[in-house]
Amino acid sequence: NMRAVPLFMAMCATASAFSPSHALRLLNPRVIPSFSSSVSSLNSRRSVKAAKCAPSFGGRGRMASSSISMQTQTSTVVDPEKQLADLGITLPQVAAAAANYIPYVVSGNYVYVAGQIPVLNGEIQFKGKVPTDKSMDEAYQSARLCGLNLIAQVKAACNGDLTKVKRVVKLVGFVNSKDDFTDQPKVINGASDLMVDVFGEIGRHARSAVGVNTLPLGVTTEVEAIFEVEVDSPFGPGYDRKGQPTRLLPGMKVEAVDRFFGDIITVATVKEVKGDEVLIGFDGWPDSYDYWCKIDDGDFQPPGTSMRAQARLSPPNGYVGYFDWASYLEETNSIAAPPNVFRSKNVFPSFKGDKAIKFELWHRIEAQVVPLPPTQEQMDRDGGKGSGVSNK
Repeated sequence: NMRAVPLFMAMCATASAFSPSHALRLLNPRVIPSFSSSVSSLNSRRSVKAAKCAPSFGGRGRMASSSISMQTQTSTVVDPEKQLADLGITLPQVAAAAANYIPYVVSGNYVYVAGQIPVLNGEIQFKGKVPTDKSMDEAYQSARLCGLNLIAQVKAACNGDLTKVKRVVKLVGFVNSKDDFTDQPKVINGASDLMVDVFGEIGRHARSAVGVNTLPLGVTTEVEAIFEVEVDSPFGPGYDRKGQPTRLLPGMKVEAVDRFFGDIITVATVKEVKGDEVLIGFDGWPDSYDYWCKIDDGDFQPPGTSMRAQARLSPPNGYVGYFDWASYLEETNSIAAPPNVFRSKNVFPSFKGDKAIKFELWHRIEAQVVPLPPTQEQMDRDGGKGSGVSNK
């Protein structure tokens, strides 16, 4: 091609104006990392232009690589529990399996959640076909409720710790539709929008939206899901390597300052966790003594903290006999909140009792010698009683 000769000669003339090392820097600025940013910018623009002009047979590999890198970029981390609280959402009770299957399976780093239907605390909320029996808006809400049940199931799989969810990988949604209805994707958006609302960017997922002639129990929608989760323990997501939960959960036992009196530390239970707030209830006392506090408040601590600081711990109201934590946990079939889930930098800051008592963070760390109820292995070893470690 004779027209290419002048261009080739011009390129050669330009190249001769540079030394070999200079040319090498221009072609690959990574050879010398300290090379000026202006040259890097120049090469960046040249690379973009070259990519646009590149033959199509090489483009697919580059595009695929680019897509993968875009998906793996670090996204803004959100706390799903806080998102739920901000949205005013309370997750439904976890639904039990209705046939010969289990609600979810944890395999490796993935949780496979069985199809969820629009059930709220045991009651079906949406039945019928779209659009004859149910409007688009109703069908959307039906799919959203299915999504809430999916989140409840994956939360159970992660032992209550939704921060263990690394990615919502895929949803498959089924819509009970008339034969000529084709807006299934708009219906399943009810579940998809929820995932993004709760999990942020990691909630964006692959998806299928399928129209069917009927669904179990005549419900309007059914949605199943795959989640990628963080598994850093042989005990599964939501546990550390010692088998301790990694998040504060309802039902856990703690020691807490009774704010009504101020000078009493007593046995308490985590009743509810909403975002970064915790409802503390006192064992044996009316609900009127309960209080909400921030999760990093400090007025509630792991069992054993008082003993380590040589402070008096008041037993539950009406408790008969000598109190020790190991026995009480076994009697109530409950678990102690492990020290690793506490975020406070102060220990019992509102305590107005004996000022000679010094509560330090190390007391909280030392409190971890107080065990969970004895394992079956301990029970077998100790003749069915379990020795444990108590505050005696």
